[in-house]
Amino acid sequence: MKEKTLNVFRKIAPDVMGTIKERYLLLRHISDAEPVGRRSLAALSGLSERVVRAHVDVLRRSGLVRFTTMGIALEPEGRRLMPDLLECFLRLNNVDDMQRRLCQHLQLKEVYIVPGDCDTDKAACEEMGRQAALLLNDLLTRGAIVAISGGSTMAEVARCLPESTAGPVIVPARGGIGNHVEFQANYIAANVAVKTHGTYRMVHIPDGLSQSALHLMLDADEQARENVALAQKAQIVLFGIGRADTMAKRRGLTTIETHALKELMACGESLGCYCSLDGHVVHEASNAGISLKDIKKHPHVIAVAGGTSKAEAILAVMRACRTGILVTDEGAAEQILKMI
Repeated sequence: MKEKTLNVFRKIAPDVMGTIKERYLLLRHISDAEPVGRRSLAALSGLSERVVRAHVDVLRRSGLVRFTTMGIALEPEGRRLMPDLLECFLRLNNVDDMQRRLCQHLQLKEVYIVPGDCDTDKAACEEMGRQAALLLNDLLTRGAIVAISGGSTMAEVARCLPESTAGPVIVPARGGIGNHVEFQANYIAANVAVKTHGTYRMVHIPDGLSQSALHLMLDADEQARENVALAQKAQIVLFGIGRADTMAKRRGLTTIETHALKELMACGESLGCYCSLDGHVVHEASNAGISLKDIKKHPHVIAVAGGTSKAEAILAVMRACRTGILVTDEGAAEQILKMI
């Protein structure tokens, strides 16, 4: 459908555009949670049960969903149409134009925007993970070195990654941070290696050590030194992005250190680097592994982050990065475009 035609439709029938968007999102939620009841579907979509009932009745009559004793499920035709519906949805919401503008401003290779807002929509987080997993899967080759950071978003990428026999070497991009084992880079690296029939290395060095303590640990552990050196040679790097204030708290920074970051106007953090909104690295945490400052030496870079609340952080980090691919969501993208 040509953009000129879409613009006419947007002006003459904005209510129809809204209906298409709601029905697409309902199909996506059904796909992710089937079989699912109307009440759960209303909670997932943020629509009233009355509106959900009206939409799913139309979808059922169209042969896209079916009602079962367990709940609503996709029909084969509905599942087959999902990729085409996603493309139509993105076109209707000017997402292709948003992707182009972000790509141009941030000087990136590509930008992918998924529907929704991670702050309020779990399905958007899953869609980001799925998109990043597909991009990673396309890059995997036997023996390729892949460095992946920790965090809930990277854990979702690992969960969505299809099984393959690619046989890469997976290493954590940085040392460990936080108390959730499932979000640790070591744990995520192991999961990716299992799914791809590859091998993995671990870096048993906590994040946030002083420079002297870090040197002592590396001097005493030959295996850790080798694995850190391997990460720095990675052909593929996957990482998430966090808000500076959130990451400072997670790293256990003191009140004085946190105040210093605020004075430096740090907005975002990734790979140990705290960045201001204009893309300058204003502080770097002492840690073993890949640094955002050196990210351009890696051939393939994929950053994954979304949510309106992270818009400033994403803009700050990607202005510092200026390479590779960004996978984000509508909520973050719309907010970023207001700031540039």
